[in-house]
Amino acid sequence: MRRKLFTFLVLLPMAVLVWATQRNDPFTFDRRVIVADSLPGIPDAEREQLGPFALRQAWLLEAADHRFGGYSALVPQDGGLLAISDRNRILSIPASVKPGAFLSAMPSLVVLHRPDGTTRITFDTESAVRDPSDGSLWIGLEDDWRVARLDPRTGKTNLIPVNETRDWPRNGGAEAMARLPDGRWLMLCESCGTGRGGLHLGLLFKGQPGLSTARKFGFIVPTGFDPVDAVPLPDGRLLVLVRRFGLAPVGFSARIVLADLSQLDPRRPLPTVELARLEGPALRENWEGMALTPDRDGLALWLVTDANASTFQQTRLLKLAFDPAKLPSGQQMQQKPPIR
Repeated sequence: MRRKLFTFLVLLPMAVLVWATQRNDPFTFDRRVIVADSLPGIPDAEREQLGPFALRQAWLLEAADHRFGGYSALVPQDGGLLAISDRNRILSIPASVKPGAFLSAMPSLVVLHRPDGTTRITFDTESAVRDPSDGSLWIGLEDDWRVARLDPRTGKTNLIPVNETRDWPRNGGAEAMARLPDGRWLMLCESCGTGRGGLHLGLLFKGQPGLSTARKFGFIVPTGFDPVDAVPLPDGRLLVLVRRFGLAPVGFSARIVLADLSQLDPRRPLPTVELARLEGPALRENWEGMALTPDRDGLALWLVTDANASTFQQTRLLKLAFDPAKLPSGQQMQQKPPIR
């Protein structure tokens, strides 16, 4: 009884955060997205916590359309970024975001046409990867041991079983998925493993998931945090976005950590090095999606939030600039203890 009461008290603030909502009219179809510049409101103390990442842009996005919001994945596309919500809706964001408004269609992304003539669009889409070898778009799904592959020419959906994820817990699926420069793929489970000391479970595939063999590996992130997205650097190192929900203060916090897969050892978990924290009144949000694009002096890391349709949360977009050569090398990472 005490355990149930404790669980209820822990989860109650999250329930209030998510369900105390001001839901949009379900019949509103308004393609306008209003953009406001929130960069001036971010204090120096929170910018300093970003470490090697320089904050270049910070945007607040709002729309009346009931299909807007809830973005869990972000991928580059021609002309900008493609944000994908956990309700299987997309938003095309122009590369040159500026205050004002832009128009975007918000259709369903994964559309499965069944043999009996019916159509399914109710997918919880959590991660996304564009495969440069053929242009296909791969989507990681929650509560499903398959991945969705979208044909680059027709957009047709093919669901591919990934047997290694059959025993993954509900609401703990492929929150993070990435394709490495050498053609290998990985999936990071949000809630597999013990979580003790930050231990989580990942899968490393020789090729495309479900179409190649995979091996399990453990990895360490800051204690209490879970992986929600990952992007590879050109040299194969991996940036991982991790998130946790806290009670003091109530809300989410996030960090960016670095992993070097060349140091992967099957005998022990792979350590990570913390690079940045997204914490404080201005930056505290449910950051879930991450994408990498070329930038003038290096690379740009884009982050997007899942606002959960809650009045207490916002849909926000960040652009962080950095030089990958200035991040810790594999040797430097080995000299540092795992994050606690």
